[in-house]
Amino acid sequence: MSKPAILNDLTSTPKAGKAWTYRWCDFLEVRCLVHPDGRFSRDNFAEALGESVEMAVDTAYGSDDVDDEGLIPLSPMADDDAPEIADDQREAFSTRCFRQLRWRATTFGADWPFEIDPAGIELQLRKTPRNAHHWLYLQLLLSASLSYCPPKRRADLTSPFETLSFNVLKRLMPAGAEVHSFGAGKATRYTGHLYDRLVGLAKDLRGRLLLEREHFATQDAGDGGLDLVAWHGLGDGRDHIMAALAQCGCTTDGWPDKMQEASPSRLGGHLAIASAWTTYYFMPLDLADEINGHMDWQRKSDMGTAIVIDRLRFLRLADADELLSKGLLETALVQEATALKVA
Repeated sequence: MSKPAILNDLTSTPKAGKAWTYRWCDFLEVRCLVHPDGRFSRDNFAEALGESVEMAVDTAYGSDDVDDEGLIPLSPMADDDAPEIADDQREAFSTRCFRQLRWRATTFGADWPFEIDPAGIELQLRKTPRNAHHWLYLQLLLSASLSYCPPKRRADLTSPFETLSFNVLKRLMPAGAEVHSFGAGKATRYTGHLYDRLVGLAKDLRGRLLLEREHFATQDAGDGGLDLVAWHGLGDGRDHIMAALAQCGCTTDGWPDKMQEASPSRLGGHLAIASAWTTYYFMPLDLADEINGHMDWQRKSDMGTAIVIDRLRFLRLADADELLSKGLLETALVQEATALKVA
């Protein structure tokens, strides 16, 4: 049986509020990636907003004070002026999103696999040369677009994303550090029942697990909120060592809670070690933004205490050339998406 396409339903706009600019810009980049001409303009976007039957933007593209979780479709009003008003709103929102794309062009520089014209009205896919950083960016873009990926194909994106995260975490750790996968699908050091795996982890971190096997489901093979673990023994067998625990997530809207799953506030009640570990959260989303003339985070009020590695940090921290040479970049998936040709 043939696999479904890696992406589908791309003519539907994201179910996201207008303040979630990172999701709308990803939608624009994906539409550009799959377009037969490798282009997508502000007019194309405004048209897509008008045609989508499941537009997930708050009613009047109103102020950012509106709760973006309570979204309703933008629909025509009863009076004759409503279509013109809706057109104006769509055009304003389209302009705003393309302004954010110009920010990406500046921020990612030569690592950005797209180009935008000086007037900021058309996005274009760079066709040549496509270097390792371009492949990495496009793979992260696809991983951030799971809502358009059929459930049967999502592991094709999430599993390689964990591999990318593993490699970045390894580069961040000092020489001599141990870095391992903990998730059930990739772990080699920690295997079997979750209780046994957590006992092994606690021993590696020179601490104790304050739970018994009876506290877990009989067949619990989950990851307990952990995907990656790292520590440095500091040259002896004593405790008070450095450690890092990480979660990897491709979710577009549940990340504020997910980024705390590997934190001491979540696990510290039963994973007891002498010194608190550092928490990392790896995401393929691009949350970089310009606030008051300086680089900052989109939705910063939703950020927790984890160290966040988002798309920009991936591009700046990963050795993309090494990943490509070792076959760790999913170039075939990017090529599959590019070949979809959705106008």
